[in-house]
Amino acid sequence: MKKKVLGIVFLAVAVLLSSSFACNAAEKVFRWKYQQMRIASEPAMAYYKEMFEKTLPAMTNGRLQIKMFWAGELVKSTDSLDAVKSGVVEMIGMPCIYFKGVIPEASIEYGLPFGIRTPSEMYNFMYGKKLPNLFGGWRAIDLLRKVYAKHGVYYLAGGVDCWPAAYMFTSPINSIADLKGKKVRASGLMINWIEKLGGSGVYIPGEEAYSALQTNAIDGITWGSAMGMYSMKFHEVAKYFLWPPVNPINHLTVLVNEKAWKSLPDDLKVILEQAIVRAGMDMTMHQNWTGEQWGLSQMAKAGVTVNELKGADLQKAEEVAFQIWDEEAKKSPECAELVKMTKDYLRTMGHIK
Repeated sequence: MKKKVLGIVFLAVAVLLSSSFACNAAEKVFRWKYQQMRIASEPAMAYYKEMFEKTLPAMTNGRLQIKMFWAGELVKSTDSLDAVKSGVVEMIGMPCIYFKGVIPEASIEYGLPFGIRTPSEMYNFMYGKKLPNLFGGWRAIDLLRKVYAKHGVYYLAGGVDCWPAAYMFTSPINSIADLKGKKVRASGLMINWIEKLGGSGVYIPGEEAYSALQTNAIDGITWGSAMGMYSMKFHEVAKYFLWPPVNPINHLTVLVNEKAWKSLPDDLKVILEQAIVRAGMDMTMHQNWTGEQWGLSQMAKAGVTVNELKGADLQKAEEVAFQIWDEEAKKSPECAELVKMTKDYLRTMGHIK
């Protein structure tokens, strides 16, 4: 009888131990590093900090812990694609314009001049389903995931952390002709646009931009749009803001190391994507987009004048932009498909004919 009881006890202990080991295996903790393109002083980064430090650990019961690092803390922004591909970091959040030398589609993804107009339209273009009797179904993210997969990384999210990009100048821009001869600090396809109109684009590090404007080394600048340029105090040395923003929407691209992504259980993959989407949309709606009007109003108080392109000038500005679209479309089959999708989207929304 004792042997029988002992056998039952041993069996129960074995079951408990095997159950415990199974739980431990299921509860594996993933610890990742994530480098952002921003610095800690941007107020709405509080949403990302809260997401990584509180929300994500709570949603995953501590199974996914991601430490966020600021721009340049782990790797240079220009090296970020190689860093996530090699696994030096598991995740990066960068403007994809940094990748354009390797990924030609990145220039289009980052934002076409006079392209998609608002964050909600960008979200619909990237994620929207085809709805009965309505519109949608472009799902640009599916194409972008295929593009980035060729480069050994997983495209987690894009089109949710959005901002416009405009120009400020040290002298009035009363017509499109006034752009001729202007030397501006710009990035991406905004350089192509200004150069097609007779200006010249130059690269100047952010820390040198204010003094370059102050000393007339450059005539104009783009640093996001009103919100970003007000935060950099450019309104003190550049009193003319060009409207509308040449790039209505630029956005952040979030990439994950392919091996790290595949190692995550499916439930953590879903949670991580949704958490990044939520933090990005909070950033956009609290700072990058609603902050745009606030930035304009603050700069107006500081004596900044808005120079608006209208009529024939606006038409010329858009014609030049559309030439750039067609040039970008020739760089790869995927570039052609992205431009085609963008044109179709804007026609559907009534922005172009």
